[in-house]
This record gives sequence, structure tokens and C-alpha cells, in this order.
Amino acid sequence: MINSFDASLYKLINQTLTNDVLDFLMLKFSDKYFWIPFYCILIWLISKQFGKKTLLILLFVGLSVLISDRFTSGVMKPGFARLRPCHEASLTPRQIEGVHCSNTGSMASSHAANHFAVAVFMISLFGTKKVANVTFWLFWASAVAYSRVYCGVHYPTDVIVGGLIGAALGQLCYYFYLKTLKRIKWD
Repeated sequence: MINSFDASLYKLINQTLTNDVLDFLMLKFSDKYFWIPFYCILIWLISKQFGKKTLLILLFVGLSVLISDRFTSGVMKPGFARLRPCHEASLTPRQIEGVHCSNTGSMASSHAANHFAVAVFMISLFGTKKVANVTFWLFWASAVAYSRVYCGVHYPTDVIVGGLIGAALGQLCYYFYLKTLKRIKWD
């Protein structure tokens, strides 16, 4: 069951605030393969700045994504068993061509959790005092989360909860990255 605020906000994003350009962009933002070139550039930037620590960084970023994905997909979605909005006929969901509406649960968004896990880890890694760094990563993760509602496959609360879980796990994994770094005694 959904509350009226969640349904109203979903309809606003999915049915009212739409156009052809956003349809194209949101479809791309939701596609995990679209981000592969971005991740390649990110790995290159990390290796340029952190050198031999790159593999350890990538291990902990990967761990944050793995944990957030397994927790949202393996625990929360089956536990809440919330129907995705694209399967809720009363909402008259608008689906963009090319968007797949899976039968897995809706709560919480794994896309949002995974991207916020990476974003918070990167914010911590590159520094919270750099406004451009914080702004970029939060905008990027928020755009991906927003795309999930826009594409009709999640409710707004699904992406908010997923984002919060991902952010917490990204921070936790960064904490353990620092602990591991100290044990290895890298400068």
C-alpha cells in the first residue's frame, strides 16, 4: 500500500514533469552500462592521484556497492514485498520505451543505494571541503535516483530510503578503508 504523498509525488515526476529530452536522459541515467566509460575515467583519476592504493580503494568501493545491492535486493525488497509503481494500474504509470519493469520489489531502490554508496565514498576520498566534489557526487547520485522514479519503476520513498542506506554503507566502507590503510601502513 502506498501513501497519498508518495503517489502524488510519483505522478508529478513520472507523468507531469516530462519531455522527450528528459525521457532520453533518464533512460540513459537508469542504464548501468551507460556509466561504464565514466567508471573507467574515475578509475584512471584514482590511479593518478592515489597510485598503489588504487586497488584497495576499488576493493572498498566495490564492497560498498556489493553490500548495498545485496541488502536492498536480497533483504529489503523481499521483506517489504512492495509492488513497483509500474505494476500499479491505479497510478496509470508512464513507462518510457526501453524501460523494463521487473517483478522484484520496489522498496528500496538498489540503483539509488549503489550510486549513493559510491558517491559518499568518493566524497570522503576526495575531500568534503571541496564544494565542487561534494556537489558533483551528490548531483550524480541524485540524478540516477531521480531517473528511477521518472522511468516509473520506483516510488520517491524507495529512492530516498535506498539513497540513505547507500550513503551510510559508503561511509562505513570508507571508514574500514582508512582502518585497513593504517594497518598496511601506507603513507
